[in-house]
Amino acid sequence: MTKSKIYYAHSSNEYNKWHLLKEHLNSVSNKAKLYLTDWEAGEEEALISGLLHDLGKYGDRFQARLQGKDSGLDHWSQGAWLALNKPYCSIAAALSIQGHHIGLQYLEANKLRNLNPDSLKLQHPLNLQLSGSNPKKLLQRFAADNLQITPPAKTLLSKIEPRVDTMLDIRLLFSALVDADFLDTEAHFQGDINGKQYRKQGQPLDPEDALNILEKHLDAFPENKNKNVSVVRKKLRQTCADSAQKSQGLFTLTAPTGSGKTLAMLCFALAHAKVHNLRRVIVVTEVSQLLSS
Repeated sequence: MTKSKIYYAHSSNEYNKWHLLKEHLNSVSNKAKLYLTDWEAGEEEALISGLLHDLGKYGDRFQARLQGKDSGLDHWSQGAWLALNKPYCSIAAALSIQGHHIGLQYLEANKLRNLNPDSLKLQHPLNLQLSGSNPKKLLQRFAADNLQITPPAKTLLSKIEPRVDTMLDIRLLFSALVDADFLDTEAHFQGDINGKQYRKQGQPLDPEDALNILEKHLDAFPENKNKNVSVVRKKLRQTCADSAQKSQGLFTLTAPTGSGKTLAMLCFALAHAKVHNLRRVIVVTEVSQLLSS
């Protein structure tokens, strides 16, 4: 009986152990799914994203790259293309896979069509070459490694329709994939001899406890010299606390500079999480970079 070829995801760590590709794909898939527990469509597409995100590493050229014999390769587009097409038809997974090395791209039909390996062989937007140009051959090696993918019963996107809710769904899936990939790779290179996770699992959110800590912190703030400012801050904070008791939905907050918006919004988020038994508070900030000539 012919011995199956072994494929690797990463080169050797300090224990001289190479990272098996099938183990990496399985681990990333399971981790990504875990991050999206209780979100059925998200869980299914997380599994697809994790299993296909590094499909191109089954290519001969990528295996040569691990030996230092090749470079300038794209090992992600093949998996993204397969995720996009039947039987998976997973647009969100395709975008997440494509973006896990080059950043999340726009949801546009033309950009998705450009994932076609035949197009990429002719002209790659990043001037890279595919690590394996035949996705079917890569999928055969994937199957020979005893890996399989179940098509999702329901996908996050049924059509290409950019909307706010769509954008948030894709970003959450993308985040789950990137975190899972990073942590599993880190565990291989910085974990113990068996590649167990290097860093400790973060503590689950306890909104009630966090809210108590925040409120004690705010109560300890000294009164502002301008009593009107203190009145505005307390009123804003109370308004946010009252709004947190309402049904889930979209909320906005408009208040002047110095009124304590950031902490008031955090009070709202934690109180809202407590009322509705939510598992996460996600804070997104916009950072403006000043360029000097």
